[in-house]
Amino acid sequence: MLSAVLAALAGPLADGLLGRVITLVQNYQNKQLTEAQLRAELEKALVSAAAEVEKEHAETLAKSYGAFLATTRHSPLLQRAFAAVIYSQLAVLLWHQLGIPAYVAIAGRAYPSSGTTVEWAYLLLAACLGLGSVVLRAGPGGRTFAVGQTAAPPAARRR
Repeated sequence: MLSAVLAALAGPLADGLLGRVITLVQNYQNKQLTEAQLRAELEKALVSAAAEVEKEHAETLAKSYGAFLATTRHSPLLQRAFAAVIYSQLAVLLWHQLGIPAYVAIAGRAYPSSGTTVEWAYLLLAACLGLGSVVLRAGPGGRTFAVGQTAAPPAARRR
């Protein structure tokens, strides 16, 4: 699956980035750009290429998740499995948030550690609810900033 995603993204990425880099280098060789300008333009090209990859990857992931949900709509077995995962992990989270504190308060003693059970429960619930699409929309593909900038410009924050 990953190789298919990379193959789908590699062609457009190489075409767009390579063309821009060749043009920038030619302009530098023809003395139309200084070294500092070339460096800045190359950074912009790389950031925009990374943003394009993020957007394409998010769209591909959203389509894959949509196809999975379409299959789930028509398969009673997948619907039951999906529901079993959601309800079991919800029970685990409720036990950790309500049951364990109540046990400790009533019994007056510590409850043994359950390791990473809670992290896995959150992960499984998020995965069932479309974590990939949500996470990737928040990356560079969802919001592109200027090089070296860690926050959105004021105009982008108002959206």
